[in-house]
Amino acid sequence: MAVVILSVGLLVFFGHFLADFFQRTKVPDVLILMLAGIVLGPVTGWVEPSDFGAVGPVFTTLALIIILFEGGIHLNIRTLGAAASDTLAISLSTFVITVLLLAYVADLLLPIDFRTALLLGTILGGTSSAVVVPLIRVLKMATLPSTILFLESAITDILVIVLALGLLEALVATGSNLSTASLSIDIALSFVVAGLIGTAGAFVWSAILERIRRVPNTVFTTIAYVFILYGTAELLGYSGAIAALAFGIAVANFPNIPERLVGKLFAFRLSALSEHERAFFGEAVFLVKTFFFVYLGASITFDRWQDGAIALLIVATVLIARLPVIRLLAPKATSRRDGALMTALVPKGLASAVLASIPVQRGLPEGGVIAAVVYPAIFFSIVACAVLVFLVERGSLVVLTDGWLGKLPVEQPSEAEETPIALSPLDPFALETAAEVHDPHVVSLEPKPVQPAPPSSPESATPEAPPTD
Repeated sequence: MAVVILSVGLLVFFGHFLADFFQRTKVPDVLILMLAGIVLGPVTGWVEPSDFGAVGPVFTTLALIIILFEGGIHLNIRTLGAAASDTLAISLSTFVITVLLLAYVADLLLPIDFRTALLLGTILGGTSSAVVVPLIRVLKMATLPSTILFLESAITDILVIVLALGLLEALVATGSNLSTASLSIDIALSFVVAGLIGTAGAFVWSAILERIRRVPNTVFTTIAYVFILYGTAELLGYSGAIAALAFGIAVANFPNIPERLVGKLFAFRLSALSEHERAFFGEAVFLVKTFFFVYLGASITFDRWQDGAIALLIVATVLIARLPVIRLLAPKATSRRDGALMTALVPKGLASAVLASIPVQRGLPEGGVIAAVVYPAIFFSIVACAVLVFLVERGSLVVLTDGWLGKLPVEQPSEAEETPIALSPLDPFALETAAEVHDPHVVSLEPKPVQPAPPSSPESATPEAPPTD
């Protein structure tokens, strides 16, 4: 037991060291964490996934809840509207093409049917905010490309989770007597009701949050409340994951409703999450990420070299699918360097890893095949992302920057030509990005306070100049 406790403490310090190491080298910290898990697990055999026992599935579920909630509170509707057209075009095109190509590859090479292959493609269809967001913070990209990548990671994380859970529910319920239409209606109803549960819960929590804060030591109560909503939705037969996601989105956006409108209907105001609370939730995600990626690395098996080869082929397919999307849909003001980075930044991560473990827990017969391929695919995708970013920064990928993306400008357009982007003041990442790139075209949606003129006084009055001779 002493060794376990010692290891947990060292792992937390190791995670913080890797975060600083990432800032200096641009090597994703999650890559090192997975390597550490691989060394502890398959290489040395010191740790086995079975060692976690019943804690493993519980930890996976807790990770899913925290990821959904924390991702939801960063999906600000006002920020999304600022770059919606470019973001949705790139995100949805990449997602659809990737899912269909990966489903075809999986159906062709793995012993699974097409519906299970479609589930595998959906799990790997998005981009990882745990990898993308820290990278675009240190790469000093222009405002529009970095905003698109940030929103894409948030949107696709949500899209992947919603669709993958829906497909999983359909696959698990295949043995029932329900028709496909009835099954689809039941799943859709489950998601809608779960969304209403999460939204209603967010409204109640926003209304009482100020009173909750008056009680000492309540910073964790918001996450505890999300756990309650998740458990309630699951006990009622609905999707707890969607309830947690809806809660996060709603609790972040309810305070944007004008107070004069809320005041006409209710005798209270809706409170926003404080920066202190957001920082705490970020720390919770950091801890989940640190332990889960080590757990993920320890869970990778090398029993079949074919699984690793298929995982490599999947990563190559993802990058190939990204090439035409960025060439055709990248904003015209994007530089070639930023366009190449947008092409490379499609790693898979925490959401995919959590989703890949759920089919086994739900008793899906092909669940083991999904996990055996998805886990190494996540690792290889992060490796590919790190290598490509390194090559782009060194100017070595001329075939991509000057060849495939030759229609884009070499440098970022001048300030007068760049498209202004409105970023929400409720999104700390957006403001941080704007500050880092020193972009005068970033327009805050927060009205600037008018500074009153200082009152005049005899002491402050300008003395009259003495008459000249």
